[in-house]
Amino acid sequence: MSFEDYFSKIVKNVNINIEKYIKGDIKELYEASFYLFKAGGKRLRPLILVLSADLLGGDLNRAYLAGASVEVLHTFTLIHDDIMDEDTTRRGMPTVHVKWGIPMAILAGDLLHAKAFEILNDAFRGMSSNKITRAFEIFTKTIIIISEGQALDMQFEDKVTVSEEEYLDMIKRKTAILFSSSAALGGLIAADDEKEIQVLADYGLNLGISFQIVDDILGLTADEKELGKPIYSDIREGKKTILVIKTMKEASEDEKKILLKVLGNKTASKDELTTAAEIIRKYSLEYAYNRAEEYARKAIEALESIDWKNNEAGKALKYLAEFTVKRRK
Repeated sequence: MSFEDYFSKIVKNVNINIEKYIKGDIKELYEASFYLFKAGGKRLRPLILVLSADLLGGDLNRAYLAGASVEVLHTFTLIHDDIMDEDTTRRGMPTVHVKWGIPMAILAGDLLHAKAFEILNDAFRGMSSNKITRAFEIFTKTIIIISEGQALDMQFEDKVTVSEEEYLDMIKRKTAILFSSSAALGGLIAADDEKEIQVLADYGLNLGISFQIVDDILGLTADEKELGKPIYSDIREGKKTILVIKTMKEASEDEKKILLKVLGNKTASKDELTTAAEIIRKYSLEYAYNRAEEYARKAIEALESIDWKNNEAGKALKYLAEFTVKRRK
């Protein structure tokens, strides 16, 4: 089976479960809640979860359900992030709060938050009490850490200087932890060996860091239609990405002044944003890609340190780490 067929089968089964749970008789609420799922998305977190379960010989039906739960949780964070960042497009479509208003978007996010727990509960139903407790411990801790990461990201917008260590800590919390938890939950479905589960968590964490660094790069380099959201929005919002941090270390004083004038300036013109982006690319693009590749390698090294029960799943997880650095959207 090709990777494409393998991934398509997983995504199809995850989507079936999402559609089964995100429905109800309050039409507007459920339309707003299901809206982003119809827009597509990579389903990367469910893929990681199901492949991790398959790697260790786990029950795929449970994994599809658990994969749906992490995707529902992820979508909840997207809806609320878009409100906080005042973003108007997501996946090439108007954001939920633009289409339905902020109050309904908040409710849609809240509903998905609860639904994620409902689906996770069904995924682990009938397993040992230790596994169920561990699954909910992972899931709950993940939401706490994501919230901390989002708070740090927002606080960084008001700071003139942020260190690379602070940035990495923030993206571990905001982005990478859900990759890590997805891999760990997949391992938990399949195995009792805490060491194997932790290794999968390490794989996911490093993959998630690599993914976020590349996401930051694509915010400067991608085609806006492929990206699905406005290019340079990170600059307009004042995000302290690894690219901005590196540039502020290396750029000339005049270039720093230009950047500081544009960073976080929501009224900056397209020309001003383009000039700032050119400066950032000049000093940081190669560096950021090298860092992304470094974390992708760490993910692969973790993966290769455990015994695979399913070579196809192992190769697919390795491919995801390699693809993360090469992706264009």
